[in-house]
Amino acid sequence: MAIRPARGNRCASRPDRKDNSAVPVLALSLHAGFACRRSGACCTAGWPIPVEPDVAAALTASVPGSADALDWAGSLPDGAAAVIPPRPGGACPFYLPDPERRCAIQRQVGHEALPASCRHFPRVALLEADAVRVTLSHFCPTAASMLFADVPGRPTVVADASGIADRQEHSGFDARATIPPLLRPGVAMDLAACRRWEAYLLRTLTDSSCASPEEALGRVAMSADTIRAWTAEQGTLESHVATTLAEGRRASHRRWTMSPASAVRLFLLAADSVPAGLLAPGVPADAETTDAAWVRPQWRQGPLGRYLAARSFGAWSAYLGEGIRTQVATLAVALAAVRVEAVRQAARARRPLDDEMLLGAIRSADLLLHHLSDARALVRSLARVEDGPLEACLAVIGLEEAR
Repeated sequence: MAIRPARGNRCASRPDRKDNSAVPVLALSLHAGFACRRSGACCTAGWPIPVEPDVAAALTASVPGSADALDWAGSLPDGAAAVIPPRPGGACPFYLPDPERRCAIQRQVGHEALPASCRHFPRVALLEADAVRVTLSHFCPTAASMLFADVPGRPTVVADASGIADRQEHSGFDARATIPPLLRPGVAMDLAACRRWEAYLLRTLTDSSCASPEEALGRVAMSADTIRAWTAEQGTLESHVATTLAEGRRASHRRWTMSPASAVRLFLLAADSVPAGLLAPGVPADAETTDAAWVRPQWRQGPLGRYLAARSFGAWSAYLGEGIRTQVATLAVALAAVRVEAVRQAARARRPLDDEMLLGAIRSADLLLHHLSDARALVRSLARVEDGPLEACLAVIGLEEAR
């Protein structure tokens, strides 16, 4: 169940143990207090689990029968001595489906003896020079449920959040020795501008004045286009970003929507990036009819805006892509994935979308985007958004002005 290591041209993911205690660990306030409720979702997902050499040695020495449960042969992931293959039904062979729902490794050796994938799930980390940013994979039912909590105010970035920062090791995308994310191809941002952009994304994507998540995403796309046009003659990039975002808040906003056809197209980009050997999801039958009857009328900003905010925070695409338009495009793909999965949920239940089904759709979207999709391949498929006028970019990300 490892989060797939992604490798870009300018930095690389290093999924080994790292002591990151020298820098703050940042998370979103909406994820603060996360604690595993032992739903068993990750333990029964059918994932082959890479096992590091020290973990394999501890297992074979302390857990009876563990050597037979490990696959030591074949092509192994980088840094793995073996793999734990799932049982035919998808469960890990160490999983104990009793009321405690703790695996044999946890019971007999302890949490620290788990493979790295299990120790870190559902945390998704971006390691930067000044901080470690941690978001959560909402494939975890507990993490997904936090998007629906009725918490006043908008999500903010917090340090030392309980359930997130109470550990010294974090594994993820290592960007500590690279330049900041690109503004546009060939032009890097500075850290101050990046932080202003980060705060703007969180504020705008969760803005309750937006009638839909597409409307919030459209505002972001418009601001991104103005920001990326910066030149040195306009002063510092940070001041340009600050001015642009302030003017954007005062300006009247156009309304945006995403058609079912555009959602399907973006969903298929993500599905097409799933490597061979992993099962990519398909598009449900009669998607457009189901969307019109049972999904679109129930589509709302609240949890979907918080989901997009969580996807924007600590996003690897900032380093894998060639500019901030690509960051916006990956958010459009995430929203499209939820939309298609919501159609699947509604069609299966044969009734209008409700919160339980939307939670299931968000879980399925993050299963695809965090655990199946190849992040670098997906970002590469979106590279054309960095070329051409704004209208071309909007066409790629599937946003249309509402009539």
